[in-house]
Amino acid sequence: MTGCCARHGQEKLFGERFAKRVAGRYRRKGPDAMARALVRRASARGLEGATVLELGGGIGQVLLELLKAGAREGEVVELVPSYEEHARALAAEAGLSEQASFRTADLLADADARREADIVVLNKVVCCTPDGIELAEVAASLARRTLVLSFPRDVWWARLAFGALNLGLRVRCRTFRVFVHSPAALASAADSHGLGLASVRDGPLFRIAAFERA
Repeated sequence: MTGCCARHGQEKLFGERFAKRVAGRYRRKGPDAMARALVRRASARGLEGATVLELGGGIGQVLLELLKAGAREGEVVELVPSYEEHARALAAEAGLSEQASFRTADLLADADARREADIVVLNKVVCCTPDGIELAEVAASLARRTLVLSFPRDVWWARLAFGALNLGLRVRCRTFRVFVHSPAALASAADSHGLGLASVRDGPLFRIAAFERA
């Protein structure tokens, strides 16, 4: 896990300072607009009795909001260890410590760490690795009912924006990069595990796609 994290630059960029800042923002303002949109789509078929898996969930804002909305239990699996302390604190403050769990694991490298859930959510996660399509396949294989992804749109202005961001990271000697994966390839990854596209919402730079099992 550590080698993968270091190789793609996540641990250096999304360290303790970043995790603390994101947790503070959630305390002050609640979930951001993207998280709220993901929650709406993840809950479209109801949440009663549902289990949730948020991959690369950071402080777990999507998980916490789904639990507040009626999901039974869930966990965040994160590649970067700096989030866990803050995620646990937020769950405790919300009275959800018994329903929410958190662990650090690399599900691409460690198949034994994979656990199924009714609803699987990845918020701006597949774009953090060149292996985003493979990660989407793993996520789809774990989703018993619903898979919701947010990822960069494959349009010229988004590619221009993320290209500029990557250039800035390179200038600052950061190894992390944003990857714009093919939406068709992501949909194919879901389809290969029996999940069909149920809804799409496009923002200026990001798309939210929900996939459902029939």
